[in-house]
Amino acid sequence: MRWRKLADSPDMPAMEHPEPKPILKYASGARPSNDIQVALSRLTATRNMQRGKRYYYDPEACVFVELEPSVRDRVVRFTAFTLLALFLASLFTLGLDRLFSTPQELALESENEALRDHLTTIGERMKAVQVELAELSESDQELYRSLLQATPISQDIRQAGVGGTDAYRAYTGFGRETATLLRESAQTIDQLERQIGLQGASYRELTVIAGEHKRQLEEMPAILPADGPVVSGYGMRRHPILKIVRPHRGVDILVPKGSDVVAPGDGVVKETGRGGGLGKYVRLSHPSIGYVTTYAHLSEIPEGIRSGRRVKRGDLIGKSGNTGLSKAPHLHYEVRDDQGKPFNPVFFFAPSMTPAEYEKLLAESQQGEVSLD
Repeated sequence: MRWRKLADSPDMPAMEHPEPKPILKYASGARPSNDIQVALSRLTATRNMQRGKRYYYDPEACVFVELEPSVRDRVVRFTAFTLLALFLASLFTLGLDRLFSTPQELALESENEALRDHLTTIGERMKAVQVELAELSESDQELYRSLLQATPISQDIRQAGVGGTDAYRAYTGFGRETATLLRESAQTIDQLERQIGLQGASYRELTVIAGEHKRQLEEMPAILPADGPVVSGYGMRRHPILKIVRPHRGVDILVPKGSDVVAPGDGVVKETGRGGGLGKYVRLSHPSIGYVTTYAHLSEIPEGIRSGRRVKRGDLIGKSGNTGLSKAPHLHYEVRDDQGKPFNPVFFFAPSMTPAEYEKLLAESQQGEVSLD
């Protein structure tokens, strides 16, 4: 290959280029004028320059000569082309992966969809349970606690929130739809756990209260301790032996000597003895309601009836008699509280009688001005 100098000017260093390759060829050795040749050469060079080629002008040949790219330029172009090709290939592969899934991926997607549907169904069932719990809470508040005279549970306690923002942060790594389902399900479960715990505690409390009420009802002296008419009631009465008017702190039930005397309610034998005007007597304590009942003028007290013995309603605790300051065989029966304050025993009989029977008993107790003791 031949080389020649482009310039001999002292301001421009000498550069060597390959022998120019004519861009235009002419038939029969004819050559156009310099102006036409330059114009045609410039037009051709301009088109090629738009394609990224570089040229220099040869004034002697009146043509634009193409510069051959250097090794560095070729390496840069090759590298850029390779990177572009890799980038486009990656995009193409990603697009195919999006468009065409493998059988395993399709199976997983189908399974995920089924799990989301199942999770939605579970959420609906949990919400139905929430509604039932709310109804139980309402019954608890308005019925059971009212009947048992228990303190209502504050609405602030019933409606207190659970969890918090951080409690459900673990679900943010899932897709939006799945994360929403998981978060709502977790919140519902937390609320159910709180409602169930609160309702369970409430029922346990009510069970204790109901048990106490049951004991109170069982210990209430609600039946007549002897089967006979009430011949002298509670109030001011003339004593048949002392011949003075004084408070009569109980009722006198007329029964033959030796008649059964039974406990009118569950209790504990507080004491037995004989003394004063009561003759032989038995006292029962009814601790859950705070009352003490007394049975006087007995003819005998069974051997098993002694202090500390528990008795049930209807258990035999003695036999009627005429001991102490008594005019005739009968049972003197009293009801007092733990402090010794007396109450009219007739008022406690109402639950075990019909209204007519109670009215009759009340009328009998108010008749007569003289007691039997």
